[in-house]
Amino acid sequence: MSDQNYYGSGKYRWTDNVDFDDRAVPGKMVGRKEQLDWIKRQLEYSTFSEKYKLRYDLKRGEILEFDWGINVNAEFSNRHYGVVLADSGEYNPLVIVCPLKSNKNGGHPRSDIDLGIIPCLKTTHSTLAVINQIRSVDKLRIYTKCAIGYESEFKEKDDNIIHSYRLDDRKVDLITQAYINMLTVDNAFKSGV
Repeated sequence: MSDQNYYGSGKYRWTDNVDFDDRAVPGKMVGRKEQLDWIKRQLEYSTFSEKYKLRYDLKRGEILEFDWGINVNAEFSNRHYGVVLADSGEYNPLVIVCPLKSNKNGGHPRSDIDLGIIPCLKTTHSTLAVINQIRSVDKLRIYTKCAIGYESEFKEKDDNIIHSYRLDDRKVDLITQAYINMLTVDNAFKSGV
């Protein structure tokens, strides 16, 4: 048995990080740059939203690239593809999205759904839908030239085009059913078990 210290009680407990090394702190400053970049992007989103109103009419099954931001620990962060799970009209600023990731190292059996190879995504691996990270996001997070960045960061061929690809209805149904199952199945389907 380990000699870790446990804190808290009941289901809210935590331990010391036994892997923490004070000598590694300067190397961890790299993450600080990511956080500062995220703050810069948030300011750009805010400035853009004050000046313009997005009018994206998104349909269920569309695959787009989203800026998930810099989040906490195991939450999805940075740019990743996501699939739209419900239609979102042009006047709705939010869209419900399931993030997608490559199946390079295998998926978690309770939170990742294997969608197979999706031709529009440039990977030789199958694609996983990460159902335990489904959430609503502002349409400003759709990674496009008009919403974020500077002219010099984009190639001419990207001029205000959202490259829209679709996932077939059967695969979107698979994602939504797996999400419903995750939320409704009793203790046998606990997160993190």
